Amino acid sequence: MCRSGLRQRVKELLMTIQPRSFLPTSPSPPLPFAKKPLLLGLANAAPCSPVTMSTTTTTNLDEIFKQKRVLRSKVRKSLKSMDPSLRSQEDDAIQSLVLEAPWFKSSQRLCAYITCSALHEVDTSKLLSQILQNPTKDRSTQSAKKLYVPRVENKNSHMRMLNISSMDDLIANSMDILEPAPVDHHGNAREDVLQANDPVDLFIVPGLAFDKSGRRLGRGGGYYDAFLRKYQELAEERNWMRPLFVALSYSLQIIDDGVIPVTLNDVPVDALVSPAGVIPISQAALNRFDDFCVTYLEAPISVNGFPCKPEAEVTSDDFFFDGLSEEGNTTNIFGCSKCPFFSKPQYSWNFHEPSRLCSHPRATETGVVIERKLLVGFISTSNVFRSKALAAGQMFVVPRGLVHFQLNVGEGKALLFTAFNSHLPGSAIVPTTLFASTPSIPDDVLTKAFQVGNDVIDNIKSMLGLKNYHFYKVILALASAPFPYPSQLKSPD
Repeated sequence: MCRSGLRQRVKELLMTIQPRSFLPTSPSPPLPFAKKPLLLGLANAAPCSPVTMSTTTTTNLDEIFKQKRVLRSKVRKSLKSMDPSLRSQEDDAIQSLVLEAPWFKSSQRLCAYITCSALHEVDTSKLLSQILQNPTKDRSTQSAKKLYVPRVENKNSHMRMLNISSMDDLIANSMDILEPAPVDHHGNAREDVLQANDPVDLFIVPGLAFDKSGRRLGRGGGYYDAFLRKYQELAEERNWMRPLFVALSYSLQIIDDGVIPVTLNDVPVDALVSPAGVIPISQAALNRFDDFCVTYLEAPISVNGFPCKPEAEVTSDDFFFDGLSEEGNTTNIFGCSKCPFFSKPQYSWNFHEPSRLCSHPRATETGVVIERKLLVGFISTSNVFRSKALAAGQMFVVPRGLVHFQLNVGEGKALLFTAFNSHLPGSAIVPTTLFASTPSIPDDVLTKAFQVGNDVIDNIKSMLGLKNYHFYKVILALASAPFPYPSQLKSPD
């Protein structure tokens, strides 16, 4: 689409002068046992923190625009050099996922973009063909879907969505992008979605880059952000359920959280569809998507974790696990064993006598003692130590990112259940992080940091030998990986 960077910049500057309230569409996820039936967890989505878009100064906006230009340039180069066979493979995978999704099948009125090969967008031709075909594939009495597609009216981010009934209703614009003609073959004006009497269920939107918190980087014209915001206001005014904003993305277009800069004008998406699977993000997506999401460990492509297993491959065994009935092997340097269960980050721990100092950079940890007695403690960033000895039935909470420990102070092995508020909490175990990293931290750094000699450092490293290091890597991998369903777990050893 044609775009005017200057006009867009002026509009964003005006937004800083007259701030508007912004209601994020990606609230924090529900607790593991929410009202949604059997919503045991997400294989991909991060904790759905709101995309914060605060009022910024002119200087900050200039920096944001610069960051966006740099990121757009990088993504465009990557898309341009993408292997054609891989592109075709991912196009087919993405469209198949959408066509088989219950939220797509149940949608009656949709807005979708027309693919432009020059822009290297995810292909939508199969989706549009499916939407426009009549009767439906299974020849059911289900009413035909109604489709609206974009038409750019000017270079001032003004775009309309007009109804079409056939691909023959499209004409090429000055940039050779297919758009609906303003009137049909009878000479009648096409229905504008903003003037329609019924709400849209689903928007399928393009973009240059996305992250798993819902941020979307457009091409710079502001057309989709302006239109989506306008439709949000219309839906609120008419008391309609807000439609889902679902983006289609190649694997290389999904980038790390926090990399995409945002302003007040940027509208987040509710979900992503990549070749790896569907990634629900907002509460709206959670409410309208499947009843459950079983981690698909065999997925051919993985982006920021694992997607949901296709519903046809889900079995009853995915929801049951007997590993907690077996005692874990605690004959290791940390004197504990870990057994993950369910798709949310929940663990069963067996503790002998030793302890470990660790932190979880992306999650708060909570736990309940089941057997024996544990001393649990953590150190705040102000260097205050807090601890308590807990008996069976007592619980604890360790704030996100703080160094902490659990020490068995009772007779025999202790049993503890823990849970995290992130599907990817991470785990930094202090001793092995410092003394068994790959590559190693230079001894000079360690000796100066701890004010000891090389012999002390060497002694500590020898105690954290190769065998113990491999055990640590297993623990770290479990703590850093998306959490599987029961059928994908092994009994603790």
